[in-house]
Amino acid sequence: MQLRPRRLGLLSAVLAILILSGVFIYHHRLAVYTASLSSRPFNIGLVGNIVALEPGEVGNHEEILLASAAYEGLVRYDEKSGKIKPLLARKWKYSKDKKTLTLVLDTGIRFSNGKKLSAADVKASWEANFAQGKDWSSLANLFLPVRGGFERIEGHTQDISGIQIIDNHTIKISFEQPNTTFLYMLTNPVFWVYDTAADPAKGAVPGTGPFMIKENKDNKQIIMVPNATYHGEKPRLYALSARIYDDADTALADYRQGKLDYLDQIPEGEIKAIRQDPVLKKRFIYKPLLYTYNLGFNISRAPYDNNYSLRRALNYAIDRKAITEKLLGGSYRPLKGVLPAGINGFDSNMRGYSLDLEKARQLMEEAGYPEGKGLGPLVIAYDNNPGNQAVMEALSDQLGQIGVRIQLQPMDWDYYRKQVGRMEMSCFRIGWQADYPDADSFLYNMYHSERIGISNYHSYNNPQLDSVLSAIRRKDTDSEERIQLLRRAENILVDDAPALFLFQKMAAKLVGEGVNNLNVDSMEMIDWTRIELFKPAQQTMENTKTASNK
Repeated sequence: MQLRPRRLGLLSAVLAILILSGVFIYHHRLAVYTASLSSRPFNIGLVGNIVALEPGEVGNHEEILLASAAYEGLVRYDEKSGKIKPLLARKWKYSKDKKTLTLVLDTGIRFSNGKKLSAADVKASWEANFAQGKDWSSLANLFLPVRGGFERIEGHTQDISGIQIIDNHTIKISFEQPNTTFLYMLTNPVFWVYDTAADPAKGAVPGTGPFMIKENKDNKQIIMVPNATYHGEKPRLYALSARIYDDADTALADYRQGKLDYLDQIPEGEIKAIRQDPVLKKRFIYKPLLYTYNLGFNISRAPYDNNYSLRRALNYAIDRKAITEKLLGGSYRPLKGVLPAGINGFDSNMRGYSLDLEKARQLMEEAGYPEGKGLGPLVIAYDNNPGNQAVMEALSDQLGQIGVRIQLQPMDWDYYRKQVGRMEMSCFRIGWQADYPDADSFLYNMYHSERIGISNYHSYNNPQLDSVLSAIRRKDTDSEERIQLLRRAENILVDDAPALFLFQKMAAKLVGEGVNNLNVDSMEMIDWTRIELFKPAQQTMENTKTASNK
């Protein structure tokens, strides 16, 4: 049947009205959906304890992660390139001898209260952060390289002479010895900047970050809103709302109910199931962190002193993969040596240590303890919690295969930390998280003889290694020569085995369905400016579009 022109025109008009109506409904619902996104916060679930958020007082991961939304340092770490990039400082230059570093601040940067940033604010922040710091060993590792840092640590002076204000936007740092690694150190929270002149009684101290703290409900619920004066890319989120949970199971239950856009910690026992879940595995973030889990040997104490073969034998006796898969649920991965994957200088081809019982038994004979004969029980001290207890029992069983008897010595956390610091234990659990994203944090701080009694809890003293580690700090950070020196240092340590190298921690996080551009780096940090909330809109709009076309 052919349509007459009049009927055809009428039908065309009706179709046009229906299409326009559908488009109107589609855009109306899109506007409503977008409005809802622009008026609700990004909901974060953290598991742990929040005590403080000021840069000088933050200590644990949860505090540092939240504080990073409000406070910044002079530079930032770009994981993709492995290089240091500008942040509050727009440029910098080392002297030829690498003993001074001059940084020029970007002009026009303001704190969230509107005050302009100056070099005096930077120095004041660093001095205040030092005074407020909780972790003495980290403070020492970060400030000892600076001229006058030792005198300040010893309490002989009230400021650090090696930090100088050149003009309103220029600051100069002088070192006791050449130190190109210091650029990486500047990413640590102790070097983040805030307005020290602000009155804390009036609320959170102002920073220069993309967000500012609006409300803190007893450190259990923290609301942050965009900083209107922010100098960088403006945040795409309306606000951040962080809830602090006492346990990961409760947090995961809330995530499953859609109450969280980001869950920072997952129960170890749930990781395997989440990785296999067809929906959740697409929202799962799983990657290596710059964090290691080892047993340290005190090289100045028997039976580890002057017994290279014993230390190596213990390393060959451990099935790391079995422990990480059966006991740790994938929250860690095997570690072959000192350096974790993801850090500069890491050598994926290094043989390192893996299970080899034949080699372990041979080395036990060389050590003078065939099948463990003549060797008394080895005491392993550790901070007591269910996870550590299970790992220590597994290590004890595995070492028994080469005739080594183990005596476990669990301790409460505070007492354990003091004993490690006093170096009064011969074998002890040591978890080491990088203070800054450079291999120097693991190599120099843990094993250089200058750090004995500070962060070298192994009493390890090797002049050959000291020479290599000092040479590393004289080389440009992006030079191939420096990479080779880092690998040489690790090879020396792996061969000498001042520790039982065990595991590297894995990040295990969940993001919500409507989250885009949320990335966690190897320091477990997030770029808060890039996160978007919009993905579910696609499904909602498609449904609207389909309904309007029916």
